[in-house]
Amino acid sequence: MFAAPSRPPSDQSHEAGPGTAQPGADDASFDAVRHALSTTQAKMHAIYEALPDPAGISRVSDGLYIEVNPAFCAMAGRTREDILGRTSAELSIWATDLERSKLVNVLRRDGFADKLPMLAQRNGRTIPGVLSARPVNIDGEDCLVFVFHDTTREKQAHDELVAMNTVLGQAGRMARLGAWEDERGKGLVYWSDVCYDIHGLPRGAPLPQDYIEEHVAPQWRETMREKIRRCILERTEWSMDVEILRPDGSTIWGRAHGEPVVVDGRVTRILGVMQDIDDFKRTEQRLLQSQALFSRLFQLMPYPMGLSHRETGCYIEVNPAWEQLFGYTRQEAVGQSVMELGILSAAARERMVQAARVTDLLQDYEIIATTRAGEPRTLLQSMRATEFNGQPCWLFALNDITDRKRDEEQVREREALLSLTLSAASLGRWDWNLHTGMITGDHCWMAMRGLHMTGGTPPTMAWTESLGPEDVLRMTTEVTRHIANPNTPFDATYCISRPHEKDRWIRSLGKIVSFDESGQPQRMLGVSIDVTGQREQEMLLRRLAHFDTLTGLPNRVLLARKLAESMEQAQRSGSLLGVAYLDLDGFKPVNDRLGHDAGDRLLVVAAQRLTRALRPTDCVARLGGDEFVILLPGLSSALDCRHALGQVMQSIGSPYQLGSERVSVTASIGFTLYPQDDADADTLMRHADQAMYAAKQAGRNRFHEFDATQERQTRQLREQIAQLREALARGQFELFLQPKVDMRLGTVVGAEALARWRHPEKGVLSPGAFMPQLEGTDFEVPFGAWVVGAGLALVRKLRQHQIDLPVSLNISAPHLQQPGFADWMEQQLAHHPDVPPDRLEIEITETAALYHIDHVASTLKALRTLGLGTSLDDFGTGYSSLTYLRRLPLSTLKIDQSFVHGMMGDAGDLAIVQGVIGLARSFGYRIIAEGVETADQGQMLLQMGCQLAQGYYFARPMPVDDFVGWVANWQAPTGWPRQRQG
Repeated sequence: MFAAPSRPPSDQSHEAGPGTAQPGADDASFDAVRHALSTTQAKMHAIYEALPDPAGISRVSDGLYIEVNPAFCAMAGRTREDILGRTSAELSIWATDLERSKLVNVLRRDGFADKLPMLAQRNGRTIPGVLSARPVNIDGEDCLVFVFHDTTREKQAHDELVAMNTVLGQAGRMARLGAWEDERGKGLVYWSDVCYDIHGLPRGAPLPQDYIEEHVAPQWRETMREKIRRCILERTEWSMDVEILRPDGSTIWGRAHGEPVVVDGRVTRILGVMQDIDDFKRTEQRLLQSQALFSRLFQLMPYPMGLSHRETGCYIEVNPAWEQLFGYTRQEAVGQSVMELGILSAAARERMVQAARVTDLLQDYEIIATTRAGEPRTLLQSMRATEFNGQPCWLFALNDITDRKRDEEQVREREALLSLTLSAASLGRWDWNLHTGMITGDHCWMAMRGLHMTGGTPPTMAWTESLGPEDVLRMTTEVTRHIANPNTPFDATYCISRPHEKDRWIRSLGKIVSFDESGQPQRMLGVSIDVTGQREQEMLLRRLAHFDTLTGLPNRVLLARKLAESMEQAQRSGSLLGVAYLDLDGFKPVNDRLGHDAGDRLLVVAAQRLTRALRPTDCVARLGGDEFVILLPGLSSALDCRHALGQVMQSIGSPYQLGSERVSVTASIGFTLYPQDDADADTLMRHADQAMYAAKQAGRNRFHEFDATQERQTRQLREQIAQLREALARGQFELFLQPKVDMRLGTVVGAEALARWRHPEKGVLSPGAFMPQLEGTDFEVPFGAWVVGAGLALVRKLRQHQIDLPVSLNISAPHLQQPGFADWMEQQLAHHPDVPPDRLEIEITETAALYHIDHVASTLKALRTLGLGTSLDDFGTGYSSLTYLRRLPLSTLKIDQSFVHGMMGDAGDLAIVQGVIGLARSFGYRIIAEGVETADQGQMLLQMGCQLAQGYYFARPMPVDDFVGWVANWQAPTGWPRQRQG
């Protein structure tokens, strides 16, 4: 670019002055040149002015602008006249001084600038661009002609393209979608980065030579080859899900898709994509697992649930909780509708279904349902439309709120009564001078404050009269609040305390009605109401919320607060806090035998004894049932805690007179000391509970301190249960047989199946090595199920050896008390049709029979109906009465081995054995003695009339194969009386 004049040349003619020569031919030629030059300059000036890029001329010597075009003026935001004669520094053309220095350095070095990146600025906004400049001589001065091209739009377009490309790349990475190309005859020729990532290879690594063999799991290889062959032959797209083998040995799910590229009627290559769908596939597998889990949870859910046909209302499935709620079995319910079972009327069901059809979802719809016993229950039904085996169904869940509704109705009744009381109460009016602090009121207001009017004019008194310091502060605070928020009324409740009179609670509501000249509140008018009854009711409700209704002791809520306060006190004072967990031993048998009323009376007396045995600073709370928690703050040592708990146990252990019955209970206590046990409140309670459990395990009627060893024992127990589960799964358990003999006839009359563990390292372990760990765990029932299955197999094997003897199986209390145990036994017998039911006998302990005796008796009766024998083991060691014994449908009583061992030297044990034998005869039961280890014991039992026995004297428990040989060779001891039949 070159310089343009500041204005176009003038076309005016020159007048000849006096004495000048007249122009001739030379003048005509000069005019022609001048005209041509003027024309050229006009053209260049037009181009210069129309140039869209900022351009101009600056003088090299001082940097002053001597010409700029309109585009430059627009960029600088100034007029041409304002720019000319000034430098770029004065006009702040460049964004920074570094930009100008960069330009100067380039010009000094090269003498010109060609598309030099520069940053201009206007009003603080940076303008990116490129500058081109060339030196030029104008009127004998060195100048610089320049053009600045604004690259803002180009940069925006470039940035947008880069951003779009980045987004596309991110989209591919986010979708885990990679591209690939396979050229016929060459194999893979291209993989995108995502393809490398999916296959677990570094980006840019050599492409696999034989992709299918190297990266496709064996079960998918032939399928992929076939799809590729069909793609080439039929020129069709293909896709498939495939497991990809990665170099580290792991597998990942991918979805491959390919499309043929046809050139001249021939497939030359295949273009495709590969997507990582591993998460989707894993989710799909987890979904299938969750469906199976849902089926199991459906049966185990404590809430009544089920499926019903959407149109007919017929039940398709119900869970055990539903059966328990309504009293119908699943077999009775399935196929029947709610109307046919009488649970809901047709109109009630139609209303509920109509409400659900709006959104195919119903949440907490309240209904009144009728159980089989005719009892109405208030339920909240939630249901969702679904399909089951292709049928349109409602999946429903029920929440029994009968008790809650009853409680809510009682609360509403109390609220209505309170509202009626308030509406009927008299209101007292008052007038309060806020400047003087004096207040006056009518006779009703005076009466509320315990005062009486003596004349016609109400007396004036200080507003603080008869108020305590806390109430004065509360009233002052409320006045301040009301002044700041006059739209809400003054509202304060305070207590009036007068000598020899009951405290009264007054609620006052008022409003400021006048202000003084300075705008300060001057007068307030209001009314008061006596809320003493309401206040007392609130205090009662607060007590109910924090104290146990039966014993009056603090409940869980108040205990949590007191425990937190006691922990803070222990931290501040440096003392110890004892946290003890107490459980009454023997309470449940008393409660079951004498009834809940007697049990409640026992709990009340026990609570009173606990309170008296402790210090005033101590706290005892009832958690529920027969469980209590004791807080002992301010202890100096563990000995102090033990001494206090010793007094508690002594107090609890004294006999209780419950009507005509005199009973005794003891206490098992676990305790921990804070902050020696530096745990949070919940953990302290749990530690004390664990210690209490240890006290019970150790024999009850004692206290036990929590320690880390107990924690380890608990973990060890969990590990042992896991080992037992694994042993059962690996078939390491086996049933040994101990024979039962008729000592008088010298014959084998049966056998008892006893579990043994063939431990891979410790050898054969007796029940004492593993059965105690099973008790009270969720593994007890599965192990009992294995015992039944193995016992049936034993009977079958004995019969195959021509040994037709009954085998008795020991069943634990939790297993026997499982709902439907008898039905389950019937199913097990059905699976073994070659085993006669009378060849199997179920043994339960006396303790198991005591709990839930009605349920146990019903179950035993059902077992007897199936043909099974029933035996009561360890008889005499529990607390059963003759009444209980008569209610149990038994076939056999077993004398506990402890009495058999002791009867030879202990008159008490001998009397017990004689008594048990007599009882068995009276009830028509068989009697078997356990633990016979000597000939003298056997002879003694025969003399008392017990001819059936088992014990080490005859044989130890043995594997079934050894038992078969033992039966064939056994003979009664020499010298015993024998009466062999036939």
